[in-house]
Amino acid sequence: MLYPGDDAGHGRHGADAVRALLGTRVARLVELHVTAKRYLAATDAIHTAALSPSSQRTLIAQGGPMASEEIATFESDPDFTAALALRRADDAGKVIGLTVHPLAWWQPVINRVAAE
Repeated sequence: MLYPGDDAGHGRHGADAVRALLGTRVARLVELHVTAKRYLAATDAIHTAALSPSSQRTLIAQGGPMASEEIATFESDPDFTAALALRRADDAGKVIGLTVHPLAWWQPVINRVAAE
């Protein structure tokens, strides 16, 4: 929605969009959710097979599955575990027809995160 068609820059644009409100760590995790997808595509065939059609398509523009050197580098990142958790939550939320609360419902949660 921020930059339609820029699949490769998706994580960076999302991070830029939330940084001022949610801080640098949350922004970094948002950016890393693309890196985590590439990692999981290289290391978890079951997870990869369950990616939404859109995520499967954008994976190619985002660099495809990681190479072994990239895997080792990402595994040593201090935010590795949190980035994987966010990625898995992102993928789990892609359910066609899923009813979710409107943004206003989440406002207290957003305010708490922004205050930390």
